[in-house]
Amino acid sequence: MKLFHPNDQREWDDFVSALPYAQFTQSWAWGELQKSVGREVVRYFVASDEGADPIAALQLIHQARPVVGGYWLAPRGPVFASGLEQAIKEAVLDFLSRELQLPAGLFIRLEPQLLATNYQLPMAFIPHRSYNPATTVLIDLKKSQDELLAAMHQKTRYNVRVAERHGVTVRVGTDEEIGTFLRLTKETEERDRFSAPDFSYLEKTYRVMAKAGIARLRIAEYQNEPLAMSMEMAYGDTVTYLHGASSSRHRNVMAPFTLHWEAMRAAKQEGKTIYDFWGCNPEDVNDPNYKPSWEGITRFKLGWGGARVNLVGTFDVPYKPWLYNVLKSAGRV
Repeated sequence: MKLFHPNDQREWDDFVSALPYAQFTQSWAWGELQKSVGREVVRYFVASDEGADPIAALQLIHQARPVVGGYWLAPRGPVFASGLEQAIKEAVLDFLSRELQLPAGLFIRLEPQLLATNYQLPMAFIPHRSYNPATTVLIDLKKSQDELLAAMHQKTRYNVRVAERHGVTVRVGTDEEIGTFLRLTKETEERDRFSAPDFSYLEKTYRVMAKAGIARLRIAEYQNEPLAMSMEMAYGDTVTYLHGASSSRHRNVMAPFTLHWEAMRAAKQEGKTIYDFWGCNPEDVNDPNYKPSWEGITRFKLGWGGARVNLVGTFDVPYKPWLYNVLKSAGRV
């Protein structure tokens, strides 16, 4: 096998965006976002020795850390060509664990875009608590609207109807309304006692990804008042619900429910086939990625009748295993 860099953005996105369950974190634009906040980014295609066409791709982002020099992260990557046999995917991972050498890093952190089945992962792969969600809820948008409604939990379907009866409306937001989204995010953060991403990074995420035609805001309003908003990422066949926020006012009109329902309907109309809720708890409460604080949001997401999907997760490949093990024991990686 061999590694090579893409010639340009078009070559990269033509490959990555065409894959089933396309990952926005491996899009060219996501790399440009990381560059805009001072992180180094490298992109590689993987091909067989005999062929020129890529069979896999990975975008790695340098995460600076004091003392240890940092590490390289491939968020939800590598990604693999459609129809690739399991043995070839395993060979790609083994090749990367041996041949991928990058400067200024203690290790590389990979999140292969593979379902958690019986993959034989390389010995060099050290499991790590997930960086991006290893478990999520996916809605199959190839179903009809009637089938989607029928698959919902009864309470979810009821709340969608409640919002409709109250006249809650949903529309795509403008660039200027990122301020409204941040205001609602602060309100949600204070009410629900969770830590939102840095607001300047949230705003930059929206602006960079929106300029690339990937990010958009969606707003649910009641009597012209914004009550719930989401930041979506639309890439390839998938729309991902990345961030959400809601007002404490008029909770009885169930605005978040119609927000998601209309987002799914809009995605279907665009020809998307997957709506990704971007993270939920695994079923096993003893799983290291299980978070008690996620129990409520997991129930909400599962209520839409989608599939709880488990990916293989996050793995570190150390360049200096002895030093990595020392730092891991000390809680530094």
